[in-house]
Amino acid sequence: MPSLTSSLLHSLPLPLLSATQQPFLTAAAQSTLPLPSLIAWLAQDRLYLLAYVNLIGTILSRLPLSGGADREQSLEWRVAEVCIDALEMAKRELRMIEETARTEGWEGEVCDVRAGKETRAYQDLFAGAAAPNRPLIVALVALWGTEECYLRSWKYAATKMDLSLKAKEKDVMQRVFIPNWSSGEFEAFVRRVGGLVNKFGVGLEEGGWEWEECEEVWRQVLWAEKAFWPDVQSEAGKGKKDVKEVGKKKDGKEVTFGEGS
Repeated sequence: MPSLTSSLLHSLPLPLLSATQQPFLTAAAQSTLPLPSLIAWLAQDRLYLLAYVNLIGTILSRLPLSGGADREQSLEWRVAEVCIDALEMAKRELRMIEETARTEGWEGEVCDVRAGKETRAYQDLFAGAAAPNRPLIVALVALWGTEECYLRSWKYAATKMDLSLKAKEKDVMQRVFIPNWSSGEFEAFVRRVGGLVNKFGVGLEEGGWEWEECEEVWRQVLWAEKAFWPDVQSEAGKGKKDVKEVGKKKDGKEVTFGEGS
């Protein structure tokens, strides 16, 4: 019988591709990303990370950790370890985003904004997946699902980069963000999370209510992930500056992906 994560990955192949192969990623890799799209995405990704930290905290609070000397061999302790690593990773990435924004002159636009509708969708998804009335496996699938999508997205972007570019020719996406989320280190982390999800899911009955809850949260992750990428095609038609140009701080406090966010 296929593992839980394998079953989920094969259950919705077209939505998975749509969520992880967006024009934003190609533009990010090829230095054609409109600057407003980059800043908007960076601002919302920072807020997403804060919601991610809350999700990890809730998972940790729900783990039934053993008090015995053999706790390190338990599945629950291994989940706790990967959650602690996830918090460290989120801390590094928040610092990376904030330092980049400060260096590029985007600090106000990135660090002093409200959540757009795309980010609020993730906040609601995380809160619902980790709710006390839902099995813990659902929260773990939400954690794995978002990371799996992010890994696939940035590995896709990496395939679109011009590998002949010298270091001084690369923009901030090519220097910082694409390498960070397409790295072997990040992929190893995602595989650890997926492995633990599969171990937690060993006893699930395919088609049972817990399995269906996992399928539902996976559908929600794919929908939220697709919606999270800014629409660069409409931005490109407005004659906006691209990411190679220096960002300048604006007076406005809300930076979102599009009208109505």
